[in-house]
Amino acid sequence: MAACQFSFYYNQMQTRYAFLFSVIIAFAAAPPGHGQAPGFRLSSQAKISLLTCSPGDELYSVFGHSAIRVNDPLRELDWVFNYGTFDFSDPNFYTNFVRGRLNYILSVSDYRHFEQEYRRERRWIWEQDLNITQAEKQYLFDSLLINYQPENRYYLYDFFYDNCATRIRDIFAEAIDRETVFDYDVLDKGQSFRELLMPFLREKPWARLGINLALGLPSDKTATPWDYMFLPDHMMTLYEHADFRAGESLAEFTPGSRVILQGEELPRAFLRHSPLWLFILVLMGTIILSHFNLQSRKFTWWYDRVLFGSVGLLGLLIVFLWFFTDHVVTAWNLNIIWAHPLHFFIIFFLSGKKNFRLINYYFMANLVILILLIFSWPLLPQPLPWMIMPLVMAMVVRSAVIIRMFRPDILRVGPQHNKQGHKSRTVSG
Repeated sequence: MAACQFSFYYNQMQTRYAFLFSVIIAFAAAPPGHGQAPGFRLSSQAKISLLTCSPGDELYSVFGHSAIRVNDPLRELDWVFNYGTFDFSDPNFYTNFVRGRLNYILSVSDYRHFEQEYRRERRWIWEQDLNITQAEKQYLFDSLLINYQPENRYYLYDFFYDNCATRIRDIFAEAIDRETVFDYDVLDKGQSFRELLMPFLREKPWARLGINLALGLPSDKTATPWDYMFLPDHMMTLYEHADFRAGESLAEFTPGSRVILQGEELPRAFLRHSPLWLFILVLMGTIILSHFNLQSRKFTWWYDRVLFGSVGLLGLLIVFLWFFTDHVVTAWNLNIIWAHPLHFFIIFFLSGKKNFRLINYYFMANLVILILLIFSWPLLPQPLPWMIMPLVMAMVVRSAVIIRMFRPDILRVGPQHNKQGHKSRTVSG
């Protein structure tokens, strides 16, 4: 999950070497500015702008992207500063990514290369020029160069609070000395972080389900208007309606946004692609199979091993994301009420010849928990995805069937009756 466009760090080496060469020359020739390290002196024709890129079709780009463009035609300079980069060649890349310990990087590329990437993906780019003074441009540019130094360019990515968009928001606030006033009324305020994500996942029902299953209670915290800017689209909107305060007067933060690269609309997802239909089929199949089991006195353990084993694997993933990673937003995940790891382990005890008492008590407890969950579903502090309701109902049906076929009154009688009880049932699987 990321609100940034992933750019592969070593794909732009030639551009980066050119950039480093020019910066080294500039550092050697230019005097210090604003008490910072020596920097490249921008001309009076220089412009600094915020770039906002539309969501892409791939999951890694579904929330859009933001970057900063520094364009100085007099100096023949047109650079893009991109906080959404990582080093794919890192030998610990996959381990750090899964465990929430992946360092992202501030990279710099030529705008022409940056645009080519989005042109290839048929995505839009909007540009907003910053209405700032020459001194503010130079200070912001110097700050970006300092951020780009090897000891500063890496940062520990956080999906909601420290990503490619929030880094830009924060450097604007730190480098531009004037007070920025935002018109927060343009936002639909009061939404949680989870709710802010959902519109971007409308056309990706499977990704929407997966993210909702992975996120825990921290994602249901109400986001402040300042927090909304973790999403590039909201940041563009807020800067569109922002002003600089100078005494009693206000000056526009940006004269407006303009399209500099026209893309295409994303393909629409049809209802038939929704995982809801799969879960409905599972429920229908469960009901039909359960009716067969009760009528024929034949039990199909293999189905319960698949059903509860699959849900148990999801429970193991939830526990891993909660306790064994640094992903704060995956903690306190209430999906563990119905998808817990015990389901995975109970399948090893499912047998028609032994463990009847354990199985019976386990599924009696499971049935009670699931029924209570269904009735309390709308009242939970974490909104569980409604499309999994048929799956939960299928688990209720199978739990009830297991209890029906292995009742405590049969278990309490002696071994002789228990043996006769076995003869009256045929167990398959």
